[in-house]
Amino acid sequence: MFKKLYIAALLTGVLASGANAQENKISVDNSNGGIKLTSADKEYQVSINGRIYMDGVHYFDDVTDLSSDVSVSDIRFGTSVRWGKWSAKVNVGFGNDEVKIKDAFLRYHHKKNSTFTVGNFFEPFGIEAAESSKNLRFIGASNTTQAMGIGRGVGLGYTYYTQKFYGSTGIFAGSVDNNSKGDQGFSTTSKVAYTPIQNDDFVFQVGGSFTYRKPEANGFSDSFNDDDYNRVVEFAAGPEHKFLNATMNGAQSDMRFNFQTLALKGPFMLQAEYTQAKVTRDDDYVSRLMKDGPLYYVTYAWPVKPQDYPDWYGELRDIETKAYYVQAGFLLGDNYKYNSSTAYIKRPKAGAFEFLVRYDHTDLNDIDGTYFNGAYGPADLNAALGGAGNMSIQGGKADTYSLAVNYYVSSNVMFRLNYDYMDVDNQKHPLDKNIGVLKGRIQVNF
Repeated sequence: MFKKLYIAALLTGVLASGANAQENKISVDNSNGGIKLTSADKEYQVSINGRIYMDGVHYFDDVTDLSSDVSVSDIRFGTSVRWGKWSAKVNVGFGNDEVKIKDAFLRYHHKKNSTFTVGNFFEPFGIEAAESSKNLRFIGASNTTQAMGIGRGVGLGYTYYTQKFYGSTGIFAGSVDNNSKGDQGFSTTSKVAYTPIQNDDFVFQVGGSFTYRKPEANGFSDSFNDDDYNRVVEFAAGPEHKFLNATMNGAQSDMRFNFQTLALKGPFMLQAEYTQAKVTRDDDYVSRLMKDGPLYYVTYAWPVKPQDYPDWYGELRDIETKAYYVQAGFLLGDNYKYNSSTAYIKRPKAGAFEFLVRYDHTDLNDIDGTYFNGAYGPADLNAALGGAGNMSIQGGKADTYSLAVNYYVSSNVMFRLNYDYMDVDNQKHPLDKNIGVLKGRIQVNF
């Protein structure tokens, strides 16, 4: 129903805009690949945007079977309106037969290079995680960004930029995709990027991002009817999230650091990011002890105090993960150009070919125990054999080597081809060592 209403409203807006354009002499511009209607006095602008991703993927799997397929992975329709110093944008996705709100925000343009934004929009973290998928160099983000990037959140943000400086910060109240019961999470996220060298011949940028997050509630605990200790942080990436997947239960806080660099020289590009995360965990041992009720049993010897739980099952200690990637690109038929307002690269011109290579290292393991019989025990093997537990996180580790070719047919159409080769190390899939992924995409955006 929502999909039908949205499409109907969008078509009505287009038809109405076209009628008004003829009546009030509104100008129409499509020079940047989109459709923009501007009033005669230039006080009002209406833009219509959308995209289609037609994808195909084939897995050269090892032991674990993966699902090669062809799909329409994303369809987007959106509109943006600007009047005076105000603008608003709505962008909704319909990929894989799901309706998802993407951008939905109101923005105040305090100055030409200074904006306040409220609504659902990208949190300012890193390069890839804060950039639209249509502008990424590869089909999809790196495993580093898939696992520990952030994406969009509902909040209030401020952005300021000059030719050499970019700064953005915001406070956010969770994701529109979380429908679980319990108190919503929150976060504060900031990003700065500095470009000390920026001219027609060479661009060099360094930057960093930080986020502190209270994880989203994952519903109420069945045992205690409480959401404070029923929060989860999950990092996942790669083919069907099978070989890189870390789930941290009892999450209390989530801090992530990101360092980025970008260099452009003519047709050459170098880009890199390093991300590290620290998740603190805890459990309500007092309530668990009360629920287990040892006082009802005269001869009951365990547990007798809250500390007995972490002593036997393992301590819910802090978990740290890290990942990084480095990629290089070469343009045939154009040169790379920098956009100060986004702190990233502009889209190459029509007719250009882009060739890219990337190396990614993602480590979602934080292990201090012994792996035995499908689970972790203490580092002391005798204690592990005796049944004691350990709360290590084994999310897997992978080194991924990637190649890509992009052909920019026009401002609206793009052909993509990627190949990934993954060296995987995951004790849940001990027989899988090497995975190949061949991906193709026909991308249409306007």
